[in-house]
Amino acid sequence: MLVTVVIPSYNHKDYVLQAIDSVLSQSWQNIDLIVIDDGSTDGSPDVIRKFHEVRGGFRFIPRENRGLLKTLNEGLELARGELFCELASDDYLPVVSIEQRVNYLQEHPECVAVFGDGYRVENEVMTDQRFIDERRRRLFFSKDPVADMLDGALPVFSTGMIRRQALQAIGGFDDLTFRYYEDLDTPVLLSLQGRLGFVDAPVICRRQHETNVSSSTSHIRVEKVLCYQKLLSVPRMGEYRRLLKRQMRRSLLALGRHLSRVGGGTQREREVFRQGWAYAFRDLRLCWYLMRWGKG
Repeated sequence: MLVTVVIPSYNHKDYVLQAIDSVLSQSWQNIDLIVIDDGSTDGSPDVIRKFHEVRGGFRFIPRENRGLLKTLNEGLELARGELFCELASDDYLPVVSIEQRVNYLQEHPECVAVFGDGYRVENEVMTDQRFIDERRRRLFFSKDPVADMLDGALPVFSTGMIRRQALQAIGGFDDLTFRYYEDLDTPVLLSLQGRLGFVDAPVICRRQHETNVSSSTSHIRVEKVLCYQKLLSVPRMGEYRRLLKRQMRRSLLALGRHLSRVGGGTQREREVFRQGWAYAFRDLRLCWYLMRWGKG
């Protein structure tokens, strides 16, 4: 099986070559590696280009900044492999990562994707700490994984390997609705295509450093609202409508509290928050926040 690995590179000059080398050094050698530099301004394109001239073994596409989801969709369009996975340009793979996941999907044809565990990396030091908790682990053995995911037990998307046809069947990554996150609606929609599997092994080394842990929370608040709104419009999600509406109210309330803490937030945050008027009659606290921050 040919596996396409896409590395969306953005301002990780100090880490990106380790990411690329970890893919080229895999025990599973049937790999189609695509590195797309998304308009880095730190010199990453030159570093990658020089490495490509010396080492080869991958396609390199430098271009202007378009964002993570558009970059992943570009990689999906260019993919030659039957299987697809991504690797952040500041993370890297254990040597048997691809092989373990390919073997699982070969042994479980009913699965449209497989996810795994991983090690935490503190700057340059790999620890022995795993990052998949028991709640996420139980997801893969649940009778109703969609309900569990809607309740917050999402798989760690960067550990995933997906059958390319299944990913294409859901339209790839929704870069029209979302700007930052591939792991909100994608696992839910994939689970409607078939079962999600789990490899109880570290398949990724995920780095924590000061450039990747700063302002993600505010983005997540907005995109959770957009995610629940999108899923409410999916006909096959009808049986989860009550749960989706409950999670929508919770997310809107969290966004309202955030807007109050920061004195109104950004224009985009307020525009998304205005969608809460349809839910205000069920929650007086939400109504109060909307009266303050949800006006046109």
